[in-house]
Amino acid sequence: MANEKSELRQDPVSGDWIIISTGRAKRPEAFRSRNLAAEETPLNLCPFEDPKAHGNEIVKDYASGIKVVNNKYPIVKSSVCNLEKRVGPYLVREAAGYHEVVIFKDHRQSLGELSVGEVNQIVAVYRERYQELKNKECADYILIMHNYGREAGASISHPHSQILVLPFVPSDIERSLAGSKRYYGERKRCVHCDMVEWELKEKRRVIFENDNFVALVPYVPRFSHETRIFPKTHQAYFEESNEAGLKDLAEVLKVTLAKIYNGLNNPAYNFFIHTPPADRSEDYDYYHWHLEINPTINTWGGFELGTGGEVIDTDPDEAAEYLRKTRV
Repeated sequence: MANEKSELRQDPVSGDWIIISTGRAKRPEAFRSRNLAAEETPLNLCPFEDPKAHGNEIVKDYASGIKVVNNKYPIVKSSVCNLEKRVGPYLVREAAGYHEVVIFKDHRQSLGELSVGEVNQIVAVYRERYQELKNKECADYILIMHNYGREAGASISHPHSQILVLPFVPSDIERSLAGSKRYYGERKRCVHCDMVEWELKEKRRVIFENDNFVALVPYVPRFSHETRIFPKTHQAYFEESNEAGLKDLAEVLKVTLAKIYNGLNNPAYNFFIHTPPADRSEDYDYYHWHLEINPTINTWGGFELGTGGEVIDTDPDEAAEYLRKTRV
């Protein structure tokens, strides 16, 4: 429609970019209640069971049953990159980019309920799509994310992840990069390597680990029961993960999500991968990629919204101990 908007607007004070994407309002709302068990999209109405029949353009169809499609209601759309204009004191750009959906084979089983092999197939698709999309125009940053449950932003219950090619580097990533670079400049060491090394010695906040990866509740969390998954050895770029690394990542991700599913009564959650910008405008070897999982347990109130800080009502040591002891 002519009145639909898809544009980036920059806050002149913080420098943050936000996306105005009014076409997203047309998404089908398949969820009916706050109870996850009652929120399942009926199989006969699910647009992800036969995505092509529902007007989704298929990008790739894998033998594993995983399908990658172009999002029918994209946050960003392929168009002219970096076309800027001034509107009063604000900088405005087209919301150029690409928005793909990674659709899982099973209509009901969440990631924590799949086998390690099935999760390995999914993370391998993440890596493959990243390697393909990083060469696209407008690819300043590529975000791989997963929303589970309506409270976490999923409008369709059929398990799926999303990959966005963005024409800017998000503020949260910029802060993470800047902090990592500052720490490296001061100590000539990777800050995440130091954090992981300390946590592996302490063991108090470790949930699960294998040869190559560790899942832990951070000492300074932003959310109750927040979990982060790190490569144990220094790795700057997710897309450079080798086959053994992906297999171990799949195991740690599956086990961690199964513990969250069982231990926290199947909450909604988000996870995303933090890795350096795709444009490689500089050497980001000081960074350490990782995956963050945020269960949707608490709602932000006035303090959080007014300060940007968080009040965590569960001690990270206790949260980790509880999840560590939760059976898979």
